[in-house]
Formats: sequence, C-alpha cells, structure tokens
Amino acid sequence: MTYQTLYELKFKHKVPTLELEKKFPKDREKISRLALLELPTEVLKNVVRNEKELTQLQALRRTLFNPK
Repeated sequence: MTYQTLYELKFKHKVPTLELEKKFPKDREKISRLALLELPTEVLKNVVRNEKELTQLQALRRTLFNPK
C-alpha cells in the first residue's frame, strides 16, 4: 500500500492509527511513520534522533501535506 493511500485513510477519512495497523499489518512501518507526521516539527526533532530518518520524514511530510 502506498503512503498516499494510507495518508488519505488516516487524515481524510479519520481512521485511527491502531485500526490501520490491525487492517494492514504488513504496512505497520509506513503507518507508524505517518503517525509521526502528526507531531509538530520541534517535537519530531526530539523524538527522532537519527538525522537521516528525520530528513526522510520531513520530505514525506512536504510531499503528502503540500501536494503540487
């Protein structure tokens, strides 16, 4: 399942993270990453210590929340 599809389920259809994880156990990592995107940037920086992962999450946030 794509990030875009999961994003639409989570943010547009308001499906909770736990429910998504139960329905799509193979996509648990993607769902967890999407859940992190709900956090404000400053909190995200404190939670995610790995700089590479933080950069990837910020790029994913820009892609999903600001489509062009």
